Amino acid sequence: MFSIATLISLILAATCAAQTWTEARVLELFAQQSPQAVAARAQIAVTRAEAQGRGLYANPSFSYSREGAGFTEFFQAEQTLPLNGRIGILRQAVAPASAAAEADAEALIWQLRSELRLTFYRLLALQDRGGVLDGTIRDLQEVIRVLSVREKEGEGSRFDRLRWERELVEIRAEVAMLRLQAAQAKSRMLEFLPPGTEIANVEGAAPAQALPPLPQLQERALTSRAELRASRQVGVRLRLEEQAAARLRYPEPLVSAGWKRADEPNLMRAQNGAVVGVTIPIPSFNRGQAEVSKLQAEQTRAEAQRRALEHQIRAQVDGAYHVLQLRRESVENYRRELGSRNEELLKIAQTAYQEGEFGILELLDVFRLRRQSQQRLIELSAAAKEAQIELEKVMGSEVAQ
Repeated sequence: MFSIATLISLILAATCAAQTWTEARVLELFAQQSPQAVAARAQIAVTRAEAQGRGLYANPSFSYSREGAGFTEFFQAEQTLPLNGRIGILRQAVAPASAAAEADAEALIWQLRSELRLTFYRLLALQDRGGVLDGTIRDLQEVIRVLSVREKEGEGSRFDRLRWERELVEIRAEVAMLRLQAAQAKSRMLEFLPPGTEIANVEGAAPAQALPPLPQLQERALTSRAELRASRQVGVRLRLEEQAAARLRYPEPLVSAGWKRADEPNLMRAQNGAVVGVTIPIPSFNRGQAEVSKLQAEQTRAEAQRRALEHQIRAQVDGAYHVLQLRRESVENYRRELGSRNEELLKIAQTAYQEGEFGILELLDVFRLRRQSQQRLIELSAAAKEAQIELEKVMGSEVAQ
């Protein structure tokens, strides 16, 4: 029988097959059913179970012995009494251990989510570039049609038509390369999504958000990054484990109780009686000092790693912030400097060609410049979006929050 989760997965996979995807839909499916996300969350239960196992009481034991000389037999049970409080402290360490595992899983999922977003926008840029080439192909085909008519009427040259057809061949080859790159990007996206998902196209791009001041983003990163939360929880766990190790200096008695049955020669019958015993280990050599020293060293290392991570996060946010600023400025500068020059140049070139002032090569150059500038703008915008995703990746949260 299918479980509800399996049924929902099949329905979503069928509904989402070969449809146009938005970023929100892709991220929603990733959060719910991504194999990598499921595997990351599964580690939380493993860590919790391991931590809980350390806080269990020692198992009791039962023994039976029999002596043939005079017939004596013992039935005895033993149990260590956890009187030094070590078990209680280890149980307190379960919560920070689980919280650290949850933070580690969250950090891994955030990294995977960022990689998925990068792949999404790379695919979107490839599609936009393909759209530019498709539009250019339609324009060239129309020009070729007109040139063919003029050639038949004796008003145009064969060279002009062949040169435009040659340009069309190059553009179609470029389209084929873009399709290959798009197929690779789709394949990369499917690595993050559940089996059965099909992606035909992606669409939409979020508008650029105004950037808050850098110090504000750095402070937000120090509270948002899951790795830092995991590091702090590890410190709490180590301190509790150190306290538990220090309790090893206090011995835990081993209590035994049972029943003895033995023959009594004088009475010619068997006698029964209770047996009670206490064993107290003497912590003369191992008082937990080695484990305490080890845990103290681990705390020192964890604290140093936490401070290093804070410094690294500040530096990463600073670098990603300035890269994003530069890339956004390059987009705006290019768009502003380009203005309406493409349309003006094309109009002038077409008029000049019709009047015989320009040759076919000058007209082709204008078409090529227009195509290149359109693709350059797409590439610059995609680079700016990737820089934003990189900033959000190192922040551990979205800039717009």
